[in-house]
Amino acid sequence: MEFEAEFRESRIQTLISLNLNTFWTIGIIILAFGLWDYYADPVHSWRAFSVRLIGSAIVTATGLYQNLPGRARALLPLSKLRLVIAGISCIGAASMLDRGYGFGVAGLVVILLTGPYGASDSHDLLRTNIATLAGTVVTLFLLPIDRFEMAGTIVFLTLSVVASTLLGRILEASNRRAFMLEIEQLRDARTDHLTGLDNRRAMQERGRREVKLSARTGAPVSVILCDLDHFKHINDEYGHEAGDEALVKVAHVLRAALRESDALGRWGGEEFIAVLPATAAAGARDVAERMRLAIEATRFDDLDDSATISLGVATSQDANDPTLEWDLLIKEADQRLYRAKHEGRNRVVAG
Repeated sequence: MEFEAEFRESRIQTLISLNLNTFWTIGIIILAFGLWDYYADPVHSWRAFSVRLIGSAIVTATGLYQNLPGRARALLPLSKLRLVIAGISCIGAASMLDRGYGFGVAGLVVILLTGPYGASDSHDLLRTNIATLAGTVVTLFLLPIDRFEMAGTIVFLTLSVVASTLLGRILEASNRRAFMLEIEQLRDARTDHLTGLDNRRAMQERGRREVKLSARTGAPVSVILCDLDHFKHINDEYGHEAGDEALVKVAHVLRAALRESDALGRWGGEEFIAVLPATAAAGARDVAERMRLAIEATRFDDLDDSATISLGVATSQDANDPTLEWDLLIKEADQRLYRAKHEGRNRVVAG
């Protein structure tokens, strides 16, 4: 369900960014088939063209409306309205000709085949096609059209809707694959492949975001930098594979020691970072101590002794400049982590 919601929202944003000005295409197609009207029936072509002109004007008006500030979200319902108006215009214009009606209906087929490029998904396209077909059929019964031609038109348009729907499914499958690939690439760019935690880049983004939120709300935000003690010795004594497994287990234990609202990431090498929203200095120190004790109590299968971590804690109380404040927080937490290592390791320094 989450993927579906994200895909739909992404598709809507893509349609908004790409299609705000494509309404001209529908209007031009409506008018362009006026050339066929003139070739088929020069005497009545101007009456037919007046219908096309009215339809094109309505299409243009909906397009200009959706371009007004704050109206971009109106694109999806208005795109449906445009296809309905286009269908009614094409049928109405073609019905005024003494001959060439069948070829005049072809203009509506062309318009129907543009539907897949303006729908958010196959369900949205199906609703659009049904609305267009329904509007066109109702118009047919109101016009003085031979019943045989009416039946042929309905069959013709139904087949066009089927072709449009099939094309829409193909496009949706392609869009879904592209979206999944985009998500995977984004996740890979923000995830540490060994531990599965957020990487340094992702934590920088999260940290700056929390500091900006702190500046708006006045709530404190805390940062904990922690380092696995004697990691070089673990690699040298037990091998890099054992070192990697130790890092994975440390990541799992630290994550379990944090609240759901807290963010944890790998800062680099054997260093981890936790960002604690709405957490003051005393609370952050308690969290850091809980993290330290959790690691100290953990048994590592490939290590003879328990591993330990050292932690440095820093808390922001006033974030007038969020970017600067984040950098200062990291610098302060790093200095306190250095003190914890220098004073004997396996300890928390918070001030």
